Formats: sequence, C-alpha cells, structure tokens
Amino acid sequence: MTEITLNHDLCPYLDTLPRVLKTRRIQVLEMGAVMTRLIRGAGLVIIAVALAGCGSNAAGSAGAAGSPGPASSSAAPQTAATVSPAAQPADVSRACQQAGKYLTAVRTARHAGYDRVVFQFSGGRPAVTTERVTAVYADPKGTTISLPGHSFLHVVFRGASGFCPQPAHRTWTGPNVLTPRYPQLLAVAAAGDFEGYLSFGLGLSARGPYHVSTLTAPDRIVIDVSHVTSK
Repeated sequence: MTEITLNHDLCPYLDTLPRVLKTRRIQVLEMGAVMTRLIRGAGLVIIAVALAGCGSNAAGSAGAAGSPGPASSSAAPQTAATVSPAAQPADVSRACQQAGKYLTAVRTARHAGYDRVVFQFSGGRPAVTTERVTAVYADPKGTTISLPGHSFLHVVFRGASGFCPQPAHRTWTGPNVLTPRYPQLLAVAAAGDFEGYLSFGLGLSARGPYHVSTLTAPDRIVIDVSHVTSK
C-alpha cells in the first residue's frame, strides 16, 4: 500500500478538490435548472389543460343556458297546429268515406216571430221538397207517425241518408223525435230513410207560412215556420 505524505502526495489532491466540488456544484445547479424548467413546463401544461377544461365547461354551461330544449318541446304543438290542410286526410271532414250526402245533425231554435229547424249534411246539400199534409207516414212501412199540432209538414231529402254503408255506421245519431215545444214548431220526427229518400215530419201548432233556405260551410237546409197569432 502506497503511503501518501502530507507535503508531497496530498497536495495535488487538495489542489484538485475545489475544481471537483465546483464541477459537482455546476452539475447540481444545471440539473436543478433543468428540473425547474420541466416542472414549469409541466405546470404550464396542467394549467393549459385545466383552462381548456374550464373553457369547455363554460361553453357547455353557456350552451345549456341558451339551449332551446324546453322551447323545442313547446314548439312541437305549434308545428302540429300549423300543418296545412292539404297534409290532412282528405276525408277528415266527411261523415262517410263513401261518396254521398249524409245527414249529420238536426237542430231547432226559437227566434222572434218564427221557429227554425236546421238539417246539416256532409258531402253536399241534397234536393228537398216540403208539402203540407194531413198526416205524416213512415217510409216504407206506411204507418202513421204521431205528431202534436194542428198542421203538419212532410220534408223529403232526395239522394240523402243518415246511414253510411261503408264502413257501416249512422252519420246522424240524434233522437228520432225532437220536441222543442216552441210557439209554432212543436215537434220534428224522423219519417224514413229508404233507397235514397230521407224524410221527416214537422208538427206545427197552427197552419201558417214557412220558408226554406240553404246555408253553406257546413251545408245546411233551413226551414223557418212563422209564428201564428191567434185571434
């Protein structure tokens, strides 16, 4: 083993020690600088990612706040309500899919000086005849229909019906006899629906003038019977 003396052998080592320590210090400082740059770079990346996430969340929040979600659900009925009539089935307003004139309603009303009965149809207005009679007979049975009053009108619609053959159902579901008991119009009774002839009988309190007219949208035939002043 070589023996190192203080005066000659140790001195060179002592001379190189400051340089070694200096080099080690520089390396440590350089490594520290590198680590600092890495940490700073990583921090910037983390901050950028966080900001991006916050930005997307903020944008999402703003989009949610301005999103027309509820409005779109409430807008659907408006769209449905504004559908053009052409988009609807062609026979929506018809009482029967088969072509023809079909009775859909019979209504009565009292007015100043006259009483009114209205016959409403789908598919157009049929031809109508009215006749004063001493009695109203059921078609086709021929039996007498009991009506109150002292005067009677026989009303016949030609080429009309209150029954749809295809699909089979009644287009007029009202009662066979209406009894409004107005001053002149006392009763309206169904008198027949046979082979394209639809008939009714009107029971009137007295013999007096009457008037037949038509209305459209919907198609109606109106019979007004004037009040008769008893002497």
